Amino acid sequence: MHNMQPYFPIYNVLEKKLPYYQNFAAWLEAKIFTPSLTITIDETLPFLLEVLKSTFKSQGDPQIVYPLIVENIDLLEPHFIYILRKWARQIFPNICQNRAAIIANTLVNFGQIIWALPDGDSDVNLEIALACCELALEVYNLDKFPEQWTIVNKNLALIYQNRCYGVSTHNLIKSLEHYQKANIVFPQQSFPKKWTEFNG
Repeated sequence: MHNMQPYFPIYNVLEKKLPYYQNFAAWLEAKIFTPSLTITIDETLPFLLEVLKSTFKSQGDPQIVYPLIVENIDLLEPHFIYILRKWARQIFPNICQNRAAIIANTLVNFGQIIWALPDGDSDVNLEIALACCELALEVYNLDKFPEQWTIVNKNLALIYQNRCYGVSTHNLIKSLEHYQKANIVFPQQSFPKKWTEFNG
C-alpha cells in the first residue's frame, strides 16, 4: 500500500442539533426501499447505504465501520463505484443543501476509511476514495464551504498523485490542479514534503 497521509476527516459541517442531522440515518435507511431510484437493487446498494449510515453514526470511526466493510469486502469492486456515483447523482439534485452537505461529509469520512483499508484491492479502494471526494465537491463549493472544499481538494491532490489507474501524465496534471485549488484558501498552510520537493 502507498504511504499516504490523507487530510480526512471533516466532522464539523453542520451542527448536530439540526433536525436534518438527527434524522439523516433514518432517512438514509429508508432510501434502500425507495422505488424512484433507477438503480437495480442488488447487494451493492443496500451495502452502500448501510456503510454510509454506519460511517455517519460513528463519525468516521474505522473500528466501527471496518467490520461491516470486511464482511462485504467482495462488494468493493468497480461496480460499487458505479452504484456510488449513480446513487449520489440521483440524490443530490432532489434534496436541500443541508442534507446534501451531510452526505458529502459522510462520503469524505467513508473515503478516509476506504483509503486506509488494509484489506481488499488497494487500487480499487483508492478509486472509491476518489469517487467519494469528487462527489463531495459536487456539493461543497468555494463560496459556501471554503474549508471543506479545500480539504477535499487536498485529498484529491494526494489521490491523483498516488493513482495507478489512468494515464500517469493526466493523473499528475489533475493532482497539480487540485493542489493549486487547495492553495487558494490557505496559501500559507504547509503541504506534504513530497509536494514541497516536487514544486521546489
